Amino acid sequence: MMKAICTAAFLALAVSAPAIAADHTMTLADHYSVAGTNPNGSHYAGTVDVNVISTTTFLVNWHISGGSSNGFGMRMGDTISVTYLLNGAPGLVIYRQQGDGFRGIWAIKGHDGSGTEVWTPQD
Repeated sequence: MMKAICTAAFLALAVSAPAIAADHTMTLADHYSVAGTNPNGSHYAGTVDVNVISTTTFLVNWHISGGSSNGFGMRMGDTISVTYLLNGAPGLVIYRQQGDGFRGIWAIKGHDGSGTEVWTPQD
């Protein structure tokens, strides 16, 4: 009886929940200028290369201060999120589309605070 109630409740939620769909109208540029602020308030700048994989996924390569970092991203609506490794620690950045570019906030696992970052298209 309990299994039937749980199954019915799940089906009711699944049918009534709105579907989350990717926004396929957002276009990602191939190259961006990047400017950001670290959690300690210091600033950085560089470039970002984007390689679109599918309508919802893409690869990112940051070039900052002579170093580089790679990430994997997804998009939904006017938001993109990217995971990455920085000195072996996983990080996450969440951006919202702003004009032709993106403005975001980022953090690294095990580190206090968060930073900010802005992407401006170069194309």
